[in-house]
Amino acid sequence: MSFVPAVWYARILPEIVLTAFGALILLVEGPARAGSRGRAGGWIALIGSLAAFAACFVQARFPGDAFSGLFRVDPLAVFFHFLIALATIVLVLLGMDYLRAQQLERGEFYALLLFAAVGMDFMVGSVELVMIFIGLEISSIASYVLCGYRRHAPRSTEAALKYLLLGSFATAFFLYGIALIYGGTGSTMIDAIARGVAGKISLGGLTTASLIPAAAGLMFVGVAFKVSAVPFQVWTPDVYEGAPALVTGMLATAPKAAAFVVFLRIFYVALHGYAHAWFWLVWTAALLSMTVGNVAALLQTNLKRMLAYSSIAHAGYILVAFAALAVNPAILAAQAGPSAPLVPGNGIASILFYLAAYVAMNLGAFGVLAHFAHRDERYVELGDYAGLGFRFPLAAAALTVFLLSLIGVPLTAGFFGKLYVFRAALQAHLVGLVIVAVLNSAVAAFYYLRVVVYLYMRPAEQEVPAPAASGAFGLVMAACVLAVLWLGIFPEAVLNFARTAAYHLR
Repeated sequence: MSFVPAVWYARILPEIVLTAFGALILLVEGPARAGSRGRAGGWIALIGSLAAFAACFVQARFPGDAFSGLFRVDPLAVFFHFLIALATIVLVLLGMDYLRAQQLERGEFYALLLFAAVGMDFMVGSVELVMIFIGLEISSIASYVLCGYRRHAPRSTEAALKYLLLGSFATAFFLYGIALIYGGTGSTMIDAIARGVAGKISLGGLTTASLIPAAAGLMFVGVAFKVSAVPFQVWTPDVYEGAPALVTGMLATAPKAAAFVVFLRIFYVALHGYAHAWFWLVWTAALLSMTVGNVAALLQTNLKRMLAYSSIAHAGYILVAFAALAVNPAILAAQAGPSAPLVPGNGIASILFYLAAYVAMNLGAFGVLAHFAHRDERYVELGDYAGLGFRFPLAAAALTVFLLSLIGVPLTAGFFGKLYVFRAALQAHLVGLVIVAVLNSAVAAFYYLRVVVYLYMRPAEQEVPAPAASGAFGLVMAACVLAVLWLGIFPEAVLNFARTAAYHLR
């Protein structure tokens, strides 16, 4: 009997490691300790995030369910555990320089970062709605505090309050959706919900036919808020601008990737029998997110706001693949009716590959932005970057690579990310949506290339100081550039892993 719990704990080993090291940081350099400078906390967080990455290999050796089926270690969960661990390592390394430059070195920053990663890990591995909600809240609460980390800056406090208040509303919608799902199927387990939806279970006179579409709509609101999809994106520009640049980089990457995994488990696995009910929600959100995000980004001169709108547009590109998973309702009906299971294929693999590429290129872009922001983040306007390509050639070259990848230029990760997403949509006969996506990609090229023009083709408007590039910053930038180029030149390794995860998703 003792062997089974040991296996269960091995299956959540990354979460255990991150929690332990987060608690250790609070003990060693908690906010109540006078004179705490946060440097020891940074090293503890780095060791903890590296240990969590190593723990992912242990976790991968013990596939299966844990804690009575609440948590599942499958290739999908393993894929994103590795991705979240790598993102956490990058953020910790960048944080050592950023917090010192901002004079904000306090240990609780790193503790909150590790706790946020714990929540994301539970989000990607949980196969029960209440557990998914708990993981979502662990990640969100840590993110709310991190958004207001620059307590002396009014914009940072405003960003934290906006994120908290609007996030609470989105959470309420998600909870109401869970309640309706439970009322319609009698369970909150993903697998049981899928069986209940397929069988149209009737409880107390209510049927899944009447409750599931409403539940899908309510839960879509909660998840769409987390991924910044239109029309639930209004918080994104203000929060991204007001939050510390490094925290903005976190918000734009790992939590968004975890939220898309939640989207997969709920809509693809649990509610695949009602794809005809949520297809148009996703189709419309994809169309609006791409268009609104890119058009609004054209008008921005603040780089944090520009990347905020860019993240909205990229959420739209990913939702194109989700629309392909749902398939056009007419085609789905012609196959076998609304309860026919969808076959895992290029749609899921394209989503996973795109998310890996998205995390790499956005972490790099926000890392460069955080490096140049200087004290109180005075240098985040487009004009501040004029001429920096010659004063800081390596950092500027790295930023250029990330921006070209965000456009989707060949030999970068963004190219294959968009190619696979668009191909999946074409295979599902969503030609109109693909045309809109391609046109939006052309629009996006303008505001990304505008930054490159300022870097290399505009004279400096003012002397922008920048802290000396440390070994940690150089290591992170080199790693992100190599990841972007590797995914753009040799995509098959990650794509094959993504295909395996897609095949085993159930």
